[in-house]
Amino acid sequence: MSDDLASHEETGQDPEVITPADLVAWVEEFISEVESVDRSSGQHWCSQWWNHPEAVSRFRALHEKWLEAQAEGGMSGWWVDHFDSHATVLFAKRGPFGECGTTHQSKTSRKVLACEAPPTDWSWD
Repeated sequence: MSDDLASHEETGQDPEVITPADLVAWVEEFISEVESVDRSSGQHWCSQWWNHPEAVSRFRALHEKWLEAQAEGGMSGWWVDHFDSHATVLFAKRGPFGECGTTHQSKTSRKVLACEAPPTDWSWD
């Protein structure tokens, strides 16, 4: 049993409920150990990853699927189907860390996409 699942059983917490502390620990103890980022090849990282909403959302999704893969024994699929796809976006020049160099750049330095509300009768059907 993984340490994450064991700690949830000890506290009586549902293992599917990932807390912010769980996510921080997972990124610091797992992601930081398995991923390396080479700026010379256009990859980017930010030590304040938690200050990038898209990165947080992607890491949360990855962590949820990682817990499932750990429990079900599907780690190879997790790497190929989940991590590799998200890593391509996360660490890309146009990804959430693209404006960061050796220090964090304020999220105000990224352009926010303008959005207008769709017509009230809009549907994707």
